[in-house]
Amino acid sequence: MATTTTKIKYNVDYIQKALAQAYQSENLHVEHVESATRKQNGENFCSDIYRLTVKYRKTPESPIEVGKYVIKNLYPDVAVMGTCEKLLLLQILPAMDEILGKASPLTEHKLNANCLYCDPTPGTEDYLLEDLNALSYTSMDRQKGLDLYEAKICLQKLGQFHAASMVLIQEQPELVGKLPPSQYSKGIKFDLGRVIIINGTNYAAKAFANEMPEIAAKMKAQIPDAYAKRMRSVVDPKNSAFNVITHGDLWVNNILIDKAAEKAVFVDFQSSFVGSPAIDLHFLFYTSLELDVLLHSQTELLQHYHESLTNTLKACHYTGSIPTFQQVTDEIERCLLYGYYAAVCELPICCATREASEDFGLHTFEDDEVMLKKRGQLFSNPRFLKTVRATLPIFHEKGVLETP
Repeated sequence: MATTTTKIKYNVDYIQKALAQAYQSENLHVEHVESATRKQNGENFCSDIYRLTVKYRKTPESPIEVGKYVIKNLYPDVAVMGTCEKLLLLQILPAMDEILGKASPLTEHKLNANCLYCDPTPGTEDYLLEDLNALSYTSMDRQKGLDLYEAKICLQKLGQFHAASMVLIQEQPELVGKLPPSQYSKGIKFDLGRVIIINGTNYAAKAFANEMPEIAAKMKAQIPDAYAKRMRSVVDPKNSAFNVITHGDLWVNNILIDKAAEKAVFVDFQSSFVGSPAIDLHFLFYTSLELDVLLHSQTELLQHYHESLTNTLKACHYTGSIPTFQQVTDEIERCLLYGYYAAVCELPICCATREASEDFGLHTFEDDEVMLKKRGQLFSNPRFLKTVRATLPIFHEKGVLETP
């Protein structure tokens, strides 16, 4: 008789239906389920994650098999607004995996957790995924950030991911055309843009006004119009030297690593769009690298990324022009505003302390007064303060803070 050790909204019948479809076995029967909810305050603001261990038989005569899975449930408000994750998990990522699977001499090319089932109920986004932890992939420390070794593993995978997407853009433009543009393609005057960018930048400018008065004044002067104009330019694919399918939210919590095997995979594809590779590179660098790596190893990491991108494109017999390293670095310079945005607006959230994360959820962003108090905690984080103090003068020197 099937049982559960943790009560969740997904009963045995639901899991049995999902696995029967996933394994194309209509007689599949679930014998036993163990489940646990992953607590995610300050970790993930859009979904609940349930980890399952399931004992099942594919037919009455079959031996018992044991599978480890994850159910990802997007919050109703997020699911109703719509994301591109379903398109990624069911169509685009499988197509990219097929492209890489045909490439020689690539041996390791896994990009993501396989999606075994997607709930077809309108207005919901529920996915049954393979459990990456069971495949030896683990999360890194978001409060510490990635060291150089870990970062290189991530950049190796990002090169593969972007290369496969370039082949897909060339071979299946209609499929890729289903992706929506960046959420910032029309500016920053929407609810999340207001909370994250407008309020976040204004708070940061005020916080550093005494310490860096000229920089703080320029930060404030850009908000909202000059900032929005430059952001639209950065995310517009027409302005890129070359385009990829971006992950769109590539920070340490959305990457799992098998350090021993030097492999990485990505999760959470709700924000993907076609644009410059520098979008993912800047977001990863300024939210997820240890400060010493960020300040002193960017060129080395970009070379590592470019080598992976180039080798993968050649292995996939890409018929377009293979991007040069100069084109990669030119895109990094052109899109530096995205690094500034990541450092000032996203890093304080990404590296929040355990104490600051305790009551930090989607509801926090919906209440300006609560978010204002939360920013007091976020901006007192030593890692954030060290990173911003080190990088704001660089952004200033490179002209990112200028208002035309």
